[in-house]
Amino acid sequence: MNLNQLLYFKAVSETGSISRAAAELLITQPAVSKQIKALENELGEKLFDRIGKKVFLTHAGEMLYTHVEKILRTVDEAKTAVRDISAECSGELIIGVSDHISIHRLPDVLKSYITAFPRVDLKLRCHRSETILEMTGKNHVDLGVITLPKDAQNMVMIKIWKDPMTLVFVKGHPLESLQTVKLKDAVNYGMILNESDTETRRAIDNAFSLRKLRPNVTMEVAYIETIKGLVKTGLGISILPDKAVESEVKSGELGKAKIADADISRDLGVVYLKDKFLSRPATEFLKILGSA
Repeated sequence: MNLNQLLYFKAVSETGSISRAAAELLITQPAVSKQIKALENELGEKLFDRIGKKVFLTHAGEMLYTHVEKILRTVDEAKTAVRDISAECSGELIIGVSDHISIHRLPDVLKSYITAFPRVDLKLRCHRSETILEMTGKNHVDLGVITLPKDAQNMVMIKIWKDPMTLVFVKGHPLESLQTVKLKDAVNYGMILNESDTETRRAIDNAFSLRKLRPNVTMEVAYIETIKGLVKTGLGISILPDKAVESEVKSGELGKAKIADADISRDLGVVYLKDKFLSRPATEFLKILGSA
C-alpha cells in the first residue's frame, strides 16, 4: 500500500467514477484502475462495486475511506510542520467568528496579525456563535472565535475575554430615572433578546429564573447589532454586552443601567478540535489573540 494508491482510491470514492478521478488527477484511466486493483489484491477485499459507468464503495471500501482521510491529512500535516521550521509564515487560515466579536473585539487583533504575517491567506466566516461551533466541529474552519459554550465535546476552549452585559434602553426611557435597576423592573417592559438556543439567551433567562421572574420577550433576534438597532428605535429594551453599546451610550443614543441583583456576562474565546493539527498560521494567530 502506498500513498499514490490511497490518493487514487480517495479520488474514485469521491467522484464515483474512475474516468473522472483520472481527469482530476491528470493521469490515465488505466493507471488508476491498475492501482485500485493492486490495492484490492493487497488487502484481499473488493473496495468498489461497479454498476454501469459508476462505482460505489463496498463495506470494506467505506471502512478504508475513514482511515484514508486521516492518513492523507497526517501526511499533509507532516509536510506543513517541516516547512514551517524554516519557511516564512504563509498558507491559508480560516477563522469562524461571531458577528459581535468580529465588530467589537477582533479588528485590532486582525490588524496586528495581518501586519505581522502578510503572506497568510486569511479568511473569515461570520455567523452566530452556535453556527461557528458546529463548523469548527466539522473542521470547516481552523479556529472559532465565539461566545464559549458551557461544554463542547472534542474541543479545546480558551477564554480570552469576559463580556459583561447590562440593561439597555433608548435615551429618555422610564428606567433611566431609577437610581437602582433590578430585574423585576425590566419585566414591566417588552424585551428584544437573542434567540432562545444561544448561550447569551440562556445566561439571561437563567438570571431571571433564579429570581422566579420571566422576561416579557416581544422579539427574538439572531444578531446583537440588529437588537441594538431595534432598541434605538424605542421598540423595546434589552440586555446587551457593554462593548456592543459603548459608542451609542457615549453619544447619547442609548442609555444603560447596571442590574443591581444580577451579574450577567459571557465568556468569549477560541475553540478548535482537540485532535486538529495547528499550522503555523493558526499557532501565530493564537499567540496574538491570547495577548488581546
